[in-house]
Amino acid sequence: MATISAYIIAGGKSSRMGSDKGMLLLNETVFIAHIVKALQEATIQNITIVSTNSDYDFLNCNRIEDIYPDKGPVGGIFTALSHSQTEQNIILSVDVPLISAEIITWLINNIDNEKLITQVKIADKTSPLIAVYNRKAVTVFEEHLKSEQLRLRMVVEAIPHKTIEVPDKWCALLQNINTKEDYQNLIK
Repeated sequence: MATISAYIIAGGKSSRMGSDKGMLLLNETVFIAHIVKALQEATIQNITIVSTNSDYDFLNCNRIEDIYPDKGPVGGIFTALSHSQTEQNIILSVDVPLISAEIITWLINNIDNEKLITQVKIADKTSPLIAVYNRKAVTVFEEHLKSEQLRLRMVVEAIPHKTIEVPDKWCALLQNINTKEDYQNLIK
């Protein structure tokens, strides 16, 4: 398998949660540590966190800050792709703590090299923050940032992409934990 980098987008304001989602606990381990572990188990060595939060430094991963602050996931992915030294890059949001090495490996094995993005679809919803991005997509992200078009799904639509359906057995593992209610349901 060609070298692939991983970027965890953890720069959000977490306004719906009220606190940094990556530092929420699940089984006495913070969300972001679960994601890093899954990436490492999938033999991804080059893991970078896109965040201003130095609390993440305990993970001994690279940490970079957004080139254009406060531009949401579009800014985070632009920063990741600008930083990347590899053609293919796994991009994950910090709010999928149940993701597994098996799912990550499946995603990598389904990369479409003819497209610049391979994203997953869970039930009927695409998830561009569980995806593999080719570094070449950086120019489209930059164009959207410069024109203040910050809706990630619109950027993805402007780029050649493939969407792969997540098998039912994994759908529950890829739920986004965005609100206090989501979190309470997760830790029950």
